[in-house]
Amino acid sequence: MSDEAWRQLSIRVVHLDLIRVAISLVTGYLGIVLGDDPIWPLVGGACAGLVGALTNLQRWRTTRYRITAQRVEMRSGWPGRRHRTVARDRIRSVSTSANPLPRLLGLATVHIGSGESESSFKLDGLDRRHATRLERELMPGSVLPAVADEVRDPETVIARLRRDWVPLNVVTVWSLFAVAGPLFGLYWLLRPFGVDLLGAARGLLEWNPVLVVAIALPLGVAVTTVTFLVENWNFQLVRKGTAPDTALVTRRGLLVTQTVQRSDERLRGIAFAEPLAWRWLRLTGTKVIATGLRAGGESTTSGVLPRIRLAEARDLAARILPDGSRPLEAALRRHPRGALIRRLGWAVYGPVLAAGALLLYGWSGAIPDWVWPLPLVLLPLTLPAAVVAYLSLGHAVTGDYLVVRGGVLNRRTVALQRRAVIGWTFEQSILQRWGGRMSVGVATAAGSRYYTVPDASVEQALGFAVEATPELARRFIAEPHGPGGGAGASHRG
Repeated sequence: MSDEAWRQLSIRVVHLDLIRVAISLVTGYLGIVLGDDPIWPLVGGACAGLVGALTNLQRWRTTRYRITAQRVEMRSGWPGRRHRTVARDRIRSVSTSANPLPRLLGLATVHIGSGESESSFKLDGLDRRHATRLERELMPGSVLPAVADEVRDPETVIARLRRDWVPLNVVTVWSLFAVAGPLFGLYWLLRPFGVDLLGAARGLLEWNPVLVVAIALPLGVAVTTVTFLVENWNFQLVRKGTAPDTALVTRRGLLVTQTVQRSDERLRGIAFAEPLAWRWLRLTGTKVIATGLRAGGESTTSGVLPRIRLAEARDLAARILPDGSRPLEAALRRHPRGALIRRLGWAVYGPVLAAGALLLYGWSGAIPDWVWPLPLVLLPLTLPAAVVAYLSLGHAVTGDYLVVRGGVLNRRTVALQRRAVIGWTFEQSILQRWGGRMSVGVATAAGSRYYTVPDASVEQALGFAVEATPELARRFIAEPHGPGGGAGASHRG
């Protein structure tokens, strides 16, 4: 780790780009000589491939990086030079990926994430063995670099891909549209040869729409199944290293392999995402909450499991959390009835206001009279959605975690470590003040950075803050009736 010499990407990057140049030249030649006119998609793809290969050669010639005991640095670019640096203690995730052609040549890409796009970067074109060693050097749970090639880090398997996960992730309404992309690409590919797939599809649709659905659905399921298996082949979720220096590692991929490491030291909680259709089927997606992992360029590192059954996800969540806790199974406190009334009001106001606006246009003769009642047709949908939104609300404090739940179309249940809370926000609209309710915001350096408990009663909101972080809450909440808040809790200012 004391080696401070600048290193270069693998020489096999040059071999890879020579192969790409050869493929591009052959593709462009075929695009010109086939048929009476040039096949422009083939010619355009060949030109893009040629430019990309030459650009990649220039990148190999100008990219240098080095690893010291304090930081990782990379220099790249010509004629404009760019120098990126990330401190070792700021590294939040290290992941490795390999596309099919680089993989055949033993090349891989290492992504080094710091939680900020400006200081995160990737080393594209490392020798596979060197990339694996780099992972071990940069993340906890590693052995000494001198013996890294001979000794494997101890691992505990948490989950592997199961057959019964496949139908849970591929049989969806969107399977009908999964064939649209491949068919559209095939249409442009065959069009120069006089084959009109769009015309044939139009004739089939006019002939029998039911037949179209009967054909598209199984084809779409087949496409999504292949996609899921290619992305998640040999999926493993493991914990590597020896406590306390351990890391959560995800491995997956057939054609494009990916390995993502997340330090347990940065782990601050776990979350379930349950879209409405999944909720009815008792399915959920699982994400970890860690410092440095947030929406943006590194959002994919927070997802740790495919869509699975809720009961199974709860069992695995207890193994994913280093302390073995099960906070997502805690009983949540119901919010006051005023929160339901508020959501029912929203469900009614929108369609009624839209209908009123259209009615004014109808009086002016701008639109037919039968148009203005159309927004009211949404009421049978918005009113049940308001009830679902209310039933989704909940919060609790259990052990070392606080739990927050909410959402209509995508209900999210978040379990956050109490020590991860760095601040609280209390908000009241005029209507909330009249109804004795309050929205609470939880500020943290992990995950989405901010989680909200909407429309709790004032007693619930203040008591939640006092119970979760007593020392922090005492700075701005009076506790006449002792710890835990309660009816006597109030603002100091």
